Formats: sequence, C-alpha cells, structure tokens
Amino acid sequence: MENEMKTPKNGEELRKLSRKNPSLAFKFLSNNNDAWNEIAKNDPFDSADTLEEFEPEEAGGLLLSLPVDISIKIFESLRPRAIIEIVQNLSSDIVEQIFSEMDTEDVVDVFERSTVDEAEDLLEILNKSTKLVINKRLAYPRNSVGRLMSEEVAKISTGLTVKEALEELKSLHTSVEDIVYVYSVDKNNILSGVLSFREIVFANESELIENVMICNPIYINPSSDQEEAARLIKQYELLALPVVDKNNKLIGQATISTALDVIQTEIAEDFSQSFGAGAEETIFTPLQKSIKLRLPWIAVNMGLAFIVSWLIAQFDETIANDALLAALMPVVALVGGNSGAQSLAIVIRALARNDISDARVMEVIGKQSLIGIINGIFIGLFSFILLTVSGLNSYSLALSISVFGNIFIGNLFGSSIPLILKKLGFDPALASNIFLTLITDIVGFAGFLGIALLLI
Repeated sequence: MENEMKTPKNGEELRKLSRKNPSLAFKFLSNNNDAWNEIAKNDPFDSADTLEEFEPEEAGGLLLSLPVDISIKIFESLRPRAIIEIVQNLSSDIVEQIFSEMDTEDVVDVFERSTVDEAEDLLEILNKSTKLVINKRLAYPRNSVGRLMSEEVAKISTGLTVKEALEELKSLHTSVEDIVYVYSVDKNNILSGVLSFREIVFANESELIENVMICNPIYINPSSDQEEAARLIKQYELLALPVVDKNNKLIGQATISTALDVIQTEIAEDFSQSFGAGAEETIFTPLQKSIKLRLPWIAVNMGLAFIVSWLIAQFDETIANDALLAALMPVVALVGGNSGAQSLAIVIRALARNDISDARVMEVIGKQSLIGIINGIFIGLFSFILLTVSGLNSYSLALSISVFGNIFIGNLFGSSIPLILKKLGFDPALASNIFLTLITDIVGFAGFLGIALLLI
C-alpha cells in the first residue's frame, strides 16, 4: 500500500492522508523529517490537524523533531484537549518554553478545558512570570472578555501628527503582529480614540491624529460576557473591539476571529444543551466528564418518562379493550414533538442572535402558536381523511382533534420554554428539548386517549 501512496507535498495533502490513513501518514513523517519540517513551517494549521489524528505520544515525538518556533505555531492551532494530551509526552522544559511563547489567550483556553488535576500539573511546569499572567486571566469570570482578549494592541500617544504616529508605530512592529486598529491613549493609558491602520497610512502627514481618529469609540469591559463582545463586533461591523478596565484604561482587544469562535461555540453549546448534553462537551471530552455532564439529565428524563407512563396507565382498561389506540398514540406525540422542535429551534436561534427584545416576547409566542394552529388544521384534516379512507372512521375525529391540539401545544411550548428559561436566569437552550418532549408526550398520549374515550 505504501508504494501506491501519493507523497503529500503540502499541508492539505498531508491532512487528507492522515484522516484517511493515520498510520501511513505517521510512517511517512517519521521517515521524511525534512519534508515534515518544510510542511510544518509553511502550513502550521493543516499540520496541527494532522497531528490530532495521531496518538499523543506520536504527535509529541513529531513536534520534538521541529524547531521550537514552528512547534509554537502548531500548538496555537491545536485543540486545547489535544494540547493537554500531547504535553504529557513532552519534557517540562519544552512545555515551559512553548507555553511561555504562546499567545496568552491560547494558553488560557487550554486551562479552561483542563481538569483540576491537569491544570495543577501544568501550573507546576510554567515559570513564575507565565504563571502570574495565566492566573491573572483566570481571575476573570468564566466566559468573560478578559479570558479571550488579546493584550497585543497598537497604541499611540495623543497629540501626535500622522507622521509622528507612523514613526511610533514602527517601533511596535516586533511586539504587535497584526495591526488592524490603532488606539490613541493619553499618558495614563486612557483610551481616547481609534482609527484603522489604513487611515493613518493614507492621511496627510501633517494632520493631527485627533482630526483623523474616531473619538469615544465603542468599547467593552473585561468582565463582560464574551457573547456581548461578539454581538458588538457584529452589530457595528468591527474588526476588533477595545477592552478597557473600570478606569477606562486600554488593556487589550477582542478581535473578529475571536468573536467568530465565540459565536460558533455558543451555537454548538445551545444545540447540545437543548438535548441535555454538556454545554462544553465535544467528542474529545474525557469519558468521566462526559458521563458526569450527561447522567443527571438522563435521570431527569427517566423521571419525566415515568410521569408519562403513569398517565398512560390510567387508561389501561381503554387500551386493553381497543389495541388500535395504542398504535395511534405515538402518531399524535410524534407530530406534536416535531412541530414543537421547529419552533424551539427558531426561538433559540433568535435568542442567540439577540433578536428578541422584551417587548417582542408575546409577539414571538403568538406567531409561533398561530403557525401551530394553521399547521394543526391541515395535518388534522389530513389524518381525518387518511383514517376515513383506511376504513377506520370511528377513530378519525379523535385522532384529528388530538393531532391539531398537540401541534398547537408543541408550537406554544416550543416557543415559550426557551423564553421562560431566559426569564428565570437560565440558559435558554438548557435541556429545552427534554421539557418539550415531556409536554408533547403527555398531550399526545394521555390527551389522545382521553378524547378517544369520550368520542369512541
């Protein structure tokens, strides 16, 4: 098979090979160190994806064969959990060197994904200055701007001309990699304005910065939620958002790439939580933590299922006398649950986008309920016709009424549950689907049996 292998010439080809046949990709890299060095240097992102397909000890060995500066670039592109597993196969000196050179926000992300024991082990390895920086960041609330912000910002003094500002910026070239916005600060580091690097370059050199910059720019505090930073960046179409402390002193910035990561993470968390999975859980989450996150909700689901079972048991004589009712019950529950899940998804997405103000809550619930009524009428009529044509006339009316009612109830509660959870201070996506399923099952099973008992 090795003879049939197409030799990867770049990071993308290497990544594809590793995802298809990790053992073959590892063998190639082990036997071709020069090629590995070249690919890692030119494409650290795909190289990081490649390493994630290998066992941690294999990835650690390949990283040791690279120059430290290239290893750092790759480490910054690795998943936090992958970093945690790989560093366990590296010497303390190497880990300390890599972590001291990595961007602070990337190191903080690693600690946020670590268990308590893993975090303690890592802190013991780091030197005193790196440890102080990490502890300072971790002192900010979880999911706050302070944990994700970059402290690398381009700052210039107030009162400068454009020419003087350009000279000052040249000295920042080595400490700030990507200059998107330039912030004007006074001698006390208090933010006074912002302008893009492009505006400085094309402005008249004799013009004062005060006449070019945007005064009193939009900013955010480090203790604010990361979602708020992402919202402001999106709302004002910014490439970065300055972060200031309580004294209005500039301490960093949140970039658009960070905002995209936050939005992507929040969407994934909302989806997971709506089904009772852990907000931070991924396929790479340690087994013990995954069980700890899921087990309570499975237990809750079990308890709620017993409620539904108890209600159905109250109609045991009715079901025993007419077994066809048992066959039709799931139909009512299924269409109601699916219809409610549609409204649930729409409302959770709207909340994530901050589209629902307090004044629009009743409008949203009303619209989703109206959709449920209209869809319920159509599906109810369809079920009535279907049973009538099938010769089950005696069940037609009971089923159509139950289907209509459960679709309406599903939409009503599918739109209401996330809004109620938010009002109570919980995450709107927190196991919403579990509660919705309970309601549509109760109405679908017990409601249908009750109506059938009256009409049949």
